[in-house]
Amino acid sequence: MRVALIALLAAELLLADSAAAQGRAPLKRGLPAVAARPACAPLAAARAATPEQRRAARELAQRAQQSAILGDRNAARDQLRQAAAMDPTNPDLAYQLARAHEAVGAGDDAKTEYCRFVALAPTAPEAAEARERVGALARPTQATVPEQVMAPFRTGIAHYEAGRFAQAVTAFGSAIVAQPDWADAYYDRALANAARGQRELAIADLQQYLRLRPDADDRQAVMSRITGLRAEPLSAGTALGLGLVVPGAGQMYTGRKLFGLATLAVAGGAVAYALKSDLVTERYMVTTDQDPFGNPLPAYMATRQVPGRPYLTAGLATAGAVAVSSALEAFVYARHANQREQRVSASLYPAADGVALRLTLR
Repeated sequence: MRVALIALLAAELLLADSAAAQGRAPLKRGLPAVAARPACAPLAAARAATPEQRRAARELAQRAQQSAILGDRNAARDQLRQAAAMDPTNPDLAYQLARAHEAVGAGDDAKTEYCRFVALAPTAPEAAEARERVGALARPTQATVPEQVMAPFRTGIAHYEAGRFAQAVTAFGSAIVAQPDWADAYYDRALANAARGQRELAIADLQQYLRLRPDADDRQAVMSRITGLRAEPLSAGTALGLGLVVPGAGQMYTGRKLFGLATLAVAGGAVAYALKSDLVTERYMVTTDQDPFGNPLPAYMATRQVPGRPYLTAGLATAGAVAVSSALEAFVYARHANQREQRVSASLYPAADGVALRLTLR
């Protein structure tokens, strides 16, 4: 029995060592959806329509407008299709037919007609819009991801797996710049930010991941990770440093925003008081006075009122005292908050007469 328990303990230690060797959460490696290049195929030369065909095509286009007004989109599309077949060099018919195809959800047909319109009237006012619609109707694909998108993503994965989290954040950021809607890149950058202690940045990236992929299978797990990041222990050093840089920032960091804003207001008021102008008494040497006979009198000290800042020293001292005291208070609060969050761990270890259970509070 004792040997079995020792063997079980050894297996648990090996598993723990294996997990520690991995040391980090797994990344996502899904490819982004890259839009297909919205290029139009070359258009074959169309035959010229006869005057009778142009007249019939105009009549069909008018009927199509009436059908569209009555809400019969399919009939309008069919009539425009017949009109375009009768007068294939008419750019207006090509444009109207493209809109009709798009209205009934025939994206590929709409793209073809937009391309035909651009070929027939490349300088028309609607040509720019038609080119945009060709790009919007292009089907996304994951098979042709550009190298300038994939290269920084692979670099980020390599840095993350090697424990170089700052470099991983930079590389994943470059991938996001190249492909701003890449949900997995945001997720991976969140893991790298979390690993280097940047909780707020990690939370923001995870939230962006959920916005880009609202139906993600791991949505609940990501929400739990966000909650865990928000509940992580406070850093007393960070609270102290922030408080020394900006009065009240330590209180804001520890979740007491009203306290922090009040502290910032007091410090700001002290600085404003320090910079307040008022009259001050200035002593100066008088050397120009003469007696009634024109003989110079000895120099003497006199006083006068001049503009100045008489409250500068007291105001700045008050602001500094507020900053230092609030930073120290935030430091103490963060340490006490962490001490209140005690955690219990249990483990088995071999003893002289068997196996002992060790409980640890940390």
